[in-house]
Amino acid sequence: MTSYLFVILGAVLVNNVVLVRILGLCPFMGVSKKLETAVGMGAATTFVLTLGCGTSYLVDHYVLIPAGVEYLRTLAFIVIIAAIVQVTELVIQKSSPTLHQVL
Repeated sequence: MTSYLFVILGAVLVNNVVLVRILGLCPFMGVSKKLETAVGMGAATTFVLTLGCGTSYLVDHYVLIPAGVEYLRTLAFIVIIAAIVQVTELVIQKSSPTLHQVL
């Protein structure tokens, strides 16, 4: 049981890709000055991640695997996430122009 705890602790703190490579630092540093913009960026990120994961799963299991083109996963996931980001940006631009300017 303790070995599992050490593996989890190592994955979370020591070998964390986000912390090691400082991924996501730009949105954190650039948007977190005001509460409203930080909440907006957090909501947009949560929305894109949730919708992107679900859509990628569906495309992978119902399109790519049955067609036997698993080697296109990375390209398909990039296109899906880029499309979701663009749609999210348009929605934010239409619903809250001030938040769009800050982001």
